[in-house]
Amino acid sequence: MKKRLIMGLAIVAALMLLGRLAGDPHYWRRYWLAVSDAAPDRMARAILPRLVIPGAPEGQPVATPETEAMAPQALEQAGDLARKRHARALIVHRHGHRVLETYAAGTSAGTSVTGGELAPAMVALALGPLVDTRRLAPAAAVQSLRDYVSENNPVGWRNPWSAAARQRFSLRTPPQWLLEIADGSLVQTIAQRVWQPLHARDAQVWGSGEDQLRLDCCVIAQLGDWMRIGDLLLQQGSLEGERLASPDWIRAMLAPEESGRYRPAWLREQAPWSGAEPPAARDASWFDLGAGLRLWLIPRRGLAILYWTDPDDGARDTELPNLVIRGLTDQAPPVSGASPLEQIVPGH
Repeated sequence: MKKRLIMGLAIVAALMLLGRLAGDPHYWRRYWLAVSDAAPDRMARAILPRLVIPGAPEGQPVATPETEAMAPQALEQAGDLARKRHARALIVHRHGHRVLETYAAGTSAGTSVTGGELAPAMVALALGPLVDTRRLAPAAAVQSLRDYVSENNPVGWRNPWSAAARQRFSLRTPPQWLLEIADGSLVQTIAQRVWQPLHARDAQVWGSGEDQLRLDCCVIAQLGDWMRIGDLLLQQGSLEGERLASPDWIRAMLAPEESGRYRPAWLREQAPWSGAEPPAARDASWFDLGAGLRLWLIPRRGLAILYWTDPDDGARDTELPNLVIRGLTDQAPPVSGASPLEQIVPGH
């Protein structure tokens, strides 16, 4: 009996040692949340330590469906479908105006979540002034951003004792090119160039200092403020009359594919849509902010739809976004016979 107890304690000690060799308790918490596809608000709470990205909040512009050429019945049906599916959130914007929002209990536009695929957009937008003044070539900027994201999301990270896992779930020194874009503090530079002009509330980023910081993945902001980035991309770098980036740089960030949709330049692949039919707009694009949370963008129609369901592929289903797209009552630009630039910026 005593021998069995000693052997049991030895096994437990060995397992604890093996676990400690991989990382500390914060490491293991982030790892288990990632492999279990935890909801993005849970992921956000697990990110420690944090640095604050100061905001300069202002109210969100609101409009009625009629003023944004949207059928109220279509929005009602979308809201009913979201509630029927026990969705945590549905937010619809058109031309930067909020026309619909519905939430489950405990969730609101102020709920903080990780940015997922959209998080690198903050760095990309901060690069805008350097690209626009030709201090950095657009192709070089895109490649640097793509390398930064892919290097911190290496193949094989699901093995918690692997170098790939440690790279994904550990703080790291930002690449030199990222440090060089800063006017002093990197966090303050992003706040001044991107976050404050968006009139967003304070955000946070995983980091313990300027030399240990993760902007490729681990930015935390409120749902309503992630929508502001979506609106900025839809409006070719402008928001509420203020220009943050040039249309040329936005087009480099979101390059059109042959299929018609726009894919973020920093991502090599994305999870596809699901459902009985494809998106009702050829240019439908998306960002997955986390498990069950997708931001749909329809560039040619100025439409943004944030849909948050239980952690499964519910937010990838096209039924709800198609309801909203088909509820538009104005005439969309012609699909054929126009160049990609003409489709985005009529008259060019």
